[in-house]
Amino acid sequence: KNKNPGLQKYALDCILNYKNKNVVPYKNNLQNLVDEKKFKDELTQFKITEDAKNIQPEHREHIIPLILRILYGKMTSKLGADKKGGGQTRRSLVMRYLAGCNEDELKLFIEMAFTQFKQYMHMGPLKIREHVTANLDLKSVIAPGKLHSVLNLFEVVREYFGGYMKDDLLSQLFNIFYAVSSTIGGVLEKGYKVHVGYVKVMKNLRTLSLSILRKLFEQFDKYPWSKEEVYVIFRTLLWPLINKLHIEGVINPTILLKLLNTWCLNPRFYILLVTCPE
Repeated sequence: KNKNPGLQKYALDCILNYKNKNVVPYKNNLQNLVDEKKFKDELTQFKITEDAKNIQPEHREHIIPLILRILYGKMTSKLGADKKGGGQTRRSLVMRYLAGCNEDELKLFIEMAFTQFKQYMHMGPLKIREHVTANLDLKSVIAPGKLHSVLNLFEVVREYFGGYMKDDLLSQLFNIFYAVSSTIGGVLEKGYKVHVGYVKVMKNLRTLSLSILRKLFEQFDKYPWSKEEVYVIFRTLLWPLINKLHIEGVINPTILLKLLNTWCLNPRFYILLVTCPE
């Protein structure tokens, strides 16, 4: 899954040299996906949906992980400065293509894309917050730029894959969001120990997190939010801002106010409007 096409080619050649009978039939397809010049055409011709039958059912568990790694590298690679907007276009192509995967394969992609937070996918929300808070070291906290990238990728996965996921996989995906939010909230709780410029950056990340949270409630209006999830959401993102809402929301609606408005539009979420700390 390296971003460098040259390294991808060498790695693929090594794998093909093993002559795995489950992989060899797709040699040309894999090589075309690695090749920058043939990449887009191959996405069009080599469909990976189960209905397309381009991949034999017994081969999927062997070939799909290779395709996922190649495409993740393509999606995250930096294009030349002369290709303005090319990165976003490529990301859209890859994500629409991967939407042809089944749910188990989507989960594999999520685990690969969020490697640093993979450990949290099978934890409960409270355990996630407790673990993040207990192990938070301001001297070695995840860089804001990395957190921003994770949130952006989370948003892309939500947009392209969210509608294909059942509640169990959605819950695991959301756990990644809770881990990032807990990291941001944990740093801001220790704001008195943090450089003022860094605090501002983390507050911007909290705003981005609230914006993503609003979209989660809008898109997944039938999702069965658990008490633990609601608590972590409020504890990390909402309660630190509620007391200032009557001041900050006077001139323009803040992202928090927009989230509350989203809850007002769905009777399922009315209970959230009266949620407060014990």
